[in-house]
Parts: sequence; structure tokens; C-alpha cells
Amino acid sequence: MLEAITKSIISHYHTDTKSDILKIIGIHAFILFGLIFGLTMFFLDLTGNSMNACLPGDISIIILFGLAFYGLRYVEFKWATNIFLLMPVIPYFFFISHPFAIIPSHQSISNTLWTLIPFFLFFLIFSDKKWNLLIFYGISVLTLLFHTYQAGMTDWLFQYRWEADSHFINPFLILTIHFLVALLISWRFQYKIDELAGKVENIEQVINQTVRNLPQGMMLLETVRDEFGTPTHLKICRTNLAFERLFKITSRELKDQSADDVFPKVFRSSFDWNKEYLKSPRNHFSFYLERLNKYIEVDNIKLSNNQIISLFIDNTTKQNQINELKENKIRYQVLLEAIPDLFFIIDKDGIYVDFVFKASESLKIKPDDIIGNSIFEVGFSEKMSAKIYQCIQNCIEFDSIETIEYALEVEGSSAMFEMRLARLNSNSVVSLARDITTRKMAELKMEEAKNKAEEADRLKTAFLANISHEIRTPMNAIIGFSKMLVSPEFDDEEKSKFVEIVINNGKLLLALINDMISLSKIESNTLVVKKSLCRVNDMLVTLYKEFTYDLEEKKDIRLKVNCENTNPKFAIITDSILLQSILQKLVDNGIKFTEQGEVEFGYRLQESNHIEFFVRDTGIGISENDQERIFERFHQLDNRTIRAYEGTGLGLSIAQHYVRLLGGKLSVKSSLGAGATFYFSIPYSREESPLKIVR
Repeated sequence: MLEAITKSIISHYHTDTKSDILKIIGIHAFILFGLIFGLTMFFLDLTGNSMNACLPGDISIIILFGLAFYGLRYVEFKWATNIFLLMPVIPYFFFISHPFAIIPSHQSISNTLWTLIPFFLFFLIFSDKKWNLLIFYGISVLTLLFHTYQAGMTDWLFQYRWEADSHFINPFLILTIHFLVALLISWRFQYKIDELAGKVENIEQVINQTVRNLPQGMMLLETVRDEFGTPTHLKICRTNLAFERLFKITSRELKDQSADDVFPKVFRSSFDWNKEYLKSPRNHFSFYLERLNKYIEVDNIKLSNNQIISLFIDNTTKQNQINELKENKIRYQVLLEAIPDLFFIIDKDGIYVDFVFKASESLKIKPDDIIGNSIFEVGFSEKMSAKIYQCIQNCIEFDSIETIEYALEVEGSSAMFEMRLARLNSNSVVSLARDITTRKMAELKMEEAKNKAEEADRLKTAFLANISHEIRTPMNAIIGFSKMLVSPEFDDEEKSKFVEIVINNGKLLLALINDMISLSKIESNTLVVKKSLCRVNDMLVTLYKEFTYDLEEKKDIRLKVNCENTNPKFAIITDSILLQSILQKLVDNGIKFTEQGEVEFGYRLQESNHIEFFVRDTGIGISENDQERIFERFHQLDNRTIRAYEGTGLGLSIAQHYVRLLGGKLSVKSSLGAGATFYFSIPYSREESPLKIVR
């Protein structure tokens, strides 16, 4: 609380000088003490609790100190101190006036004297004018003369000792001695002050000369605060010639001006001066002044009296050199990046001395990770480090060029590098490391493409052999049994069997031709999905009847249909031809590779308007290694010309392509000897009902 009161008092007078602050606080305390004393005495006199009541004296104290307080707060400091020249009024009422004096006047001369003497100290402390001491001395002498006259003791004026019920020294002599002491002290302090002021003036001259001759621009700012001590704005106190030359402005336009009025003209929007000077704790910042094309650095020195010294340094030449060096660095960096190599300098002990590499290199290298480290510490294996070290020795000794290929882990993957070492001098070699990962990957891809081409060629050869076999077999049967039909050597029962054989082989030939046509459509990308209404249950029943008829008396296989929706009219919108072809091929594939057991096919409804079809058999199964390859064209589990199972190897490949056209993917779950389950999920939309609710 005391600190808040002190700040409030100081802020009222807008001063930062320590001596002025002490004076202001001191006189406030003195005046407040006088007011409190006067009011207390006045209250005691009114209540009758005072033994020596003197209401006029109490009122004179209150009026005198009240006027001093008013002058201090609302007029000026000097006016408040001058009020106390009227101090003799108080001893007049208390000790001189016959109607009001609390002590007989002939006994109270010393009281008047000692009431006046302390105010020599008051004027010595709070007044800067020696005249106040002299005037107060004169008024005090007149007051004592009047008191002496009232007491009838004028005969004692020139005597050393006075007697009035007691002996005391001549009051005029005592008053004069105190005045002379105060005057001597005042003169002594004034002499010291003048001496210090001279020194300060000399220092200021030196400072002014220094500031005037500073090569850097200087500006002295003052932080203006509100009554709460919060900074509100900046005021420009002074600048030097270098500042004026630097920013092309005169001191007349700057002195005692608000920064908010001047800075927009001088600095434009180069930086936020309120932030840098009033809010930011840092003492250094820089900015680019576009209107003068200059780079400026600013150093701030914050003084204790709300003042800031700013030094403005023209850094344009230095910054232009830095920018030029940066441009050269970028230029050389671009040139180096055109070379797909990392350059290292390694000494004969295997220590990295320097390196240059592409900034976009996938191998992230930091200088601290390389410079000063050994080849045995940067990630090479022990064997590789030893090999590199030996190559370094060979290069230095025999002036040879050594080449090494190695792999490094780079961001979670392996990268291949080719290192070439060449002798630089008798103590070091230069190492060129080139990332050959792309080349190696290209070589691997070429090798893989070659293997695939050879595999495709082999598969096509097998396919042509198989297709030749597949075509010849039914064609031979058709031609042979057709000839036998016209022969009279066979009866009607035998001929009916021949007709059945011709029909079955015709179906095989037709299926083969259909697969070839489908493959040609896939290759030419002319297959178009045509969505229409597809009654799923009817389709599955038709497939069941078709394959059941073909299986009679051929294999010990049961067909089973599993429809999740038992409504015979259940229908979806999709390409029914492609869907039926997929299921035909999958069911045919299941029957082909199943000797006994069952083949189950059907569908399940899934969320998000998807339907999953499946075909499960209890046949020979598929090994895990072959489960991806069976969907490749021409691939068969047995690619020999003479094999146990007929077919071209196109069925599953065509089915997979059809499924993808319908928006799904054909997958398989199987293991050898445990059958296989083929399944796929496709999106669908339901048939809209022709019935509508009208109310």
C-alpha cells in the first residue's frame, strides 16, 4: 500500500530524479504530519481534553498546512514551500497574543524561538533559493522583536543573558547563529552542486561531441507512461548527424516529436516499433528499409529513467556481400547437384576430412556425423571398413583407382553405392560415392522382366501345345464318331451313344472357343458392363440343373445351392451375363478338380449393399505357393501336355477379370487335399418395387 501511495505521488509530478522524488515524498510527509497534528489539537480543544487549549493556534496550523498541501497538489512545489514563510503566525497565537497565549508572553520567548528555528532546516532541505532563508530570518527577527515588545523586555535586547523566571541566552543571538549555520550549509551544498554541475556539463559536452561524431546513427527516445505507469508511446528527444544523413531527415522534424508521427515517415512499415521498443525484451533487431534500399541493424540501450538509446548501423554492404555469397553458394550447389556423386576426402588413417554431397540426397548426412570420424565409426560393417582402409592404402602407395560396391540402410530401406577411391596427395584420398540403387533396381527389374518374358513364353508354348491337344481331342471324337454314325455296322443303341459323345465333345469345343473369344475381348478392352435386372435365385437354380445333368453317371459328386434370401423373386441390378459366366467357370473348376464329395455354391448378403458369391469344393486343393499364380493367364497346376485335368488355363484368369469389372476381387482359401473355396464380393442395387404406398 505504501509503495502504491509513493508511486501515485511521484506520477503526479512526472519526474525520475531521485533527489526530486525524495523532496516530494518528504514534504508530503511533513505537511500530512502537520495537518494531522493540527486536527488532533483542534479536536482535543473542542472536547476539553487539552490542558493548554488555543483554538486560534490550532486553526492557524490547519490553515497553514492546508494551504501548503493545496499548493503542493494543485499549484507548484515552490508555492507550497513559500507558504511556510508565514510560520510566525502560529507562535503568535500560541505565545504572543495576550487573549490567546497559553503561556505569559515574558515566559514564552524561548518557545517562539524554538518554534521558528526548525524551519531553517525546512527551507534548507526543500527550498533551492537562499533568499527564502534570508526572508525567513528577517520575518523571524521581526516576530521576536514584536514578542519582546509585548513582553516588555526591550531593555534586554543587547544583553547576552536574559532573565524571565529563568536565565537563557539572547534569543536573537541564537536565531542568528542558526541562520548563519544554515546559510553556510546551503552555500557549501550549492558550491558542491555547482562543482558537480560543472563536471556534468563537461561530461555532457564530451557525450554530445561523441554522439555528434558517432559513425552510427543515434536516436534518444523517451518512454511516456500514463498515470498507472503503463507505457503509452515514445517521444524522440534527440538524434545525431549520422542518423539524419542515414535516413535523409533533419533534426527539426524529429526533436520532441512522437514516434507514432515520425516513424511511419522514416521507417514506413519496415518493423513494428511499438513491439520492438515497448514490448520486446530483446536489445537487438534488424530490418530492411525498402525506400532507401538499405539493411539496418539496431542496438538498443535501455536506461533506467525511461529512456532508450538506439544505434542504427548501415549494414547494407555487408548484407549485400552475404547475399552474393549465398547466391554463389546456391549456384555452386546447383552445379554440384548436377553430379550424382558424394565427394569425401579421407586421410590415410581413414578419418573423414571434408565432404560435398547433393542437398536432395536420400542419404541424410550431417557434418558432425562425418567430419572427424573414422570409416570404422560411420556405419560400415567391420569387414567393409577393413576393405575400404586397405583400398585407401593401395591408392596412396600405388596411385591406383579402387572401386567398391556396398549397401547401406537409408530411411528404413537398403541403398546401393559405388565407391571410387583415387589418390589426392601423399596423405589422403578423394572418395566418390555414387548412389547406384536406381541402376541396380533397373538391372533387377530387367532380369525380372526377362524371367517373366521367358515364363510367359514358356506358358504360351505350353498353352499352344495344350490348346492344340484340347482342340484335336474333341475334333477327333466328333469326326470319328460322326463317321461311325453313318456306318451300317452299328445298331441304333450304339449310334445313340455315339451322338451323345459327339454332343459332349462339341460342348467342350464350344467352351474352348468361348474362352478364346473372351480373352480376345479382354485383350482389346472391348468388354462393356451392361447392368440389368438379375434374378439371382433363378440363375443359381439354372446352373444347378445344368451341371447336375452333366454330372449324371460321371462322377460321385453332389451339387449344393446355398441362397441366403429364399425369395424366388429376389433380384439385383448387375451384369447378369458376366455374373453367370463367373459362376459357371468357378463351378466347372470345382467339379473338374473334385473326384468325389460335393461342390457348394451360393451367396451371402453383406452390409453396404454388397453381395458375396462363393463356390466351395472338396477337391484336391491348392498349395499356398500356387494360390496367387492360378489367376495368371495360361497357368495351370499341371502344364504338361499329357496331364490328368483338361483345360486351357484361362478360366480363372477370365473370371478374375470379370469380377473386377463388376467392382470386386476374386480370392481363394485352400490347402492341399482339403478342397478350395473361391469367393468374391460385388456391389449391387435392389430392384425397385412397382407398388407404391399412396397414403
